[in-house]
Amino acid sequence: MSSQAVLRAMRAEDMPRIEEIVCRTWGYDVSMSARNAALLGKIDAYECLSRRTYMRVADVDGEVAGLIVAADRRRPHIDRRMQLMQLGAVCGLLTSREGRQGLGMFRQYMAADKELSRDAESQGRRYDGELVLFIVDGQYRGYGLGRMLFDDAMRYFHDQGIDDFFLYTDTGCDFGFYGHRGMTRRCARSVSFPIGDRIRTEEMYIYDDTVSHQISDHGEDSR
Repeated sequence: MSSQAVLRAMRAEDMPRIEEIVCRTWGYDVSMSARNAALLGKIDAYECLSRRTYMRVADVDGEVAGLIVAADRRRPHIDRRMQLMQLGAVCGLLTSREGRQGLGMFRQYMAADKELSRDAESQGRRYDGELVLFIVDGQYRGYGLGRMLFDDAMRYFHDQGIDDFFLYTDTGCDFGFYGHRGMTRRCARSVSFPIGDRIRTEEMYIYDDTVSHQISDHGEDSR
């Protein structure tokens, strides 16, 4: 890649591009109409960003190529404006059968996340940090942007005194990256939901690790 990638704070004008990346990465655009897929992408993006305490986007020639969103769970933050925008998108989905199916799918994802958290807690796991959203747009993969974003989040956690952290992921994502980073797949759940005339099933996971382990294994990149 001849262009230089820059990590920077999110800007308001980035939101349409972030919604687009979320929509395409999670496959909403191939599961339903363009209108409903875009609304579901908004709902997903707003839910994640509403809980952020830290966020960086990877900018390549003025285009958002990826992003990472982190949360300090010791000091929870809620962005009410994002929640209101999410509510508006929810209302838009309620107007059609397909939209209601998509909303049901999203709610099942959220319910599975809560079940995974309970599973982790039953194993005595407690986390101060969460990687809420971590995406690199498909056309920019293979150029090290994921490593740059992930290492940046590790530096944030380290600076905040956070060691134990986790993330949710599923078989629709490149979860092999987390194994490559030496993270532990802590828990797994299966979720199924109707999309159109078929049933879609995915495995959902919690991966966890410590920031100190990431820094010791990946050296200066994570400091």
